[in-house]
Amino acid sequence: MKKYWIGALLLTSMPAWAILPYGATPAEQAMCQVRVYSRLAERNLSVAHMHHYCDGLRFMDRAYAAMGNKQDMKHYLGESINNFDYVLTHTQEDHVMRGEVHVGKARALKLMGKPGESMAELTRALRYTPDSPNIYQALADYQQETGNKPKALEMVTEGLRRNPDSKGLKRRYTELGGKLPYPEAATKTMPAEMAGTAPPSGEATAQTADALSEQIKVKTEGKAEAEPAPASAQTTPAEPVAAPKIGSPKNPYCRFCTD
Repeated sequence: MKKYWIGALLLTSMPAWAILPYGATPAEQAMCQVRVYSRLAERNLSVAHMHHYCDGLRFMDRAYAAMGNKQDMKHYLGESINNFDYVLTHTQEDHVMRGEVHVGKARALKLMGKPGESMAELTRALRYTPDSPNIYQALADYQQETGNKPKALEMVTEGLRRNPDSKGLKRRYTELGGKLPYPEAATKTMPAEMAGTAPPSGEATAQTADALSEQIKVKTEGKAEAEPAPASAQTTPAEPVAAPKIGSPKNPYCRFCTD
């Protein structure tokens, strides 16, 4: 009887929830290959630290799958955020996927019930990838879910100006009451400095032109000084070069000197 009592005690002391092993499943490995590694390989970029980005993504997927179990979900979200933070602290500011990592962390924070922190991460993501339609969609969805429909439409409108072919943004635009036609592309309606590939400002262009003009001037003047004049414009060489033969060979300038 005592034996059964101990067994029952152990069972009741164990958590009612159970998590999957930490390692990636075959399906998760395939997901990471498509969403992370193959994209970097196509651009010949390093995959250093990117397995943590993969872990952040797959734990996010596990959190979505465990939405009926708060404890499981909280565990997976914590693991996801830890991995996203690892990437952010171990990569350079100009890393190609840095904006995506902020988006992933924002979504994890949102599921954890931290909308303010989530919004901050989305704003950081937009700083790195200002033309990403996914970020504008996430910002618009956040605003819509918090009840700010006008701000959501504003986000979608701005996103469409930068991504006029985005089906997701177009769908959200009409759902939020946006009027057709869709917003014009940013290159037609926004200053060049606000577009994704902005040309130099007028001042910078003027400075560059002045610098080039000065370089051309210096090179032209130097060339004029260094290069000889054309043959037709050359004068007769000075007399010492073609001196008349007077005097003796040893002293050609002395008419009456002997050798």
